[in-house]
Amino acid sequence: MILYTPLPLELVLSVEEETTSPYQEVELSGVTLVVQSTGTGMGKIVQVRSTNPNVYLRPEFQPGQQISFSHFHTE
Repeated sequence: MILYTPLPLELVLSVEEETTSPYQEVELSGVTLVVQSTGTGMGKIVQVRSTNPNVYLRPEFQPGQQISFSHFHTE
């Protein structure tokens, strides 16, 4: 791959680490979920990360569901 750019190579290939993310990865019953904090101890499911297609059919794991962080183990 050839990349034509007037920017220095260090700037093009640099990776900035974001230290403050509104998202958290949590796990429940072996299912990894990406959750966005919405309040004290509460969050909204943003993404399900699983290779098991049956997990996506479970209503408690649907994106948009409000959940309590007390039910999850953070990674």
